[in-house]
Amino acid sequence: MAIAHSEGARHLTIDAVTVKSGLSKGGVLYHFPSKTALLEGLVIHTLEAVREQIATHMSHLQGHPNATLHALSRLLGDVLDETLTLPVALLAASAENPALLEPVRAEFRVIWNAIRSETTDKPRALVIWHALEGMQFMNLMGLTPGDKTQLRQCLAEIKTMIDELSEKERKSDL
Repeated sequence: MAIAHSEGARHLTIDAVTVKSGLSKGGVLYHFPSKTALLEGLVIHTLEAVREQIATHMSHLQGHPNATLHALSRLLGDVLDETLTLPVALLAASAENPALLEPVRAEFRVIWNAIRSETTDKPRALVIWHALEGMQFMNLMGLTPGDKTQLRQCLAEIKTMIDELSEKERKSDL
């Protein structure tokens, strides 16, 4: 992940991992017999890190309306705070072979099902989720105009949207 993050996805090779890790090429090939296997491993590692962080956030949001969207907004906050580095591996995998992203697609289906189960306003919830994911992607690619302060302001706006969605939820339950 460090190679993909610092040098870009194109530079992620078995040889580069050998140099960076200090392992022998045979040692690296034992665990990752091909670049595809290496990328699969990175995707799985990334998904596990994301799942763990979302689970941590969800544990603090027990009983909170739209907990999944709130957890995802906190996840973006973690990325902005640089306490979590996410999708570099996903970019590397998608550049090499888009089929490697199938576990991510499956995870996104799980997340969408959780979001849908928490709201009656599914279109608005989907817009909010897409906004969060778009901010993550633009941040990762260095495409966001402005700085992290501006991104945090946008994240605050999205959190307000989630809260408004939550209020609508509570009112509709009465």
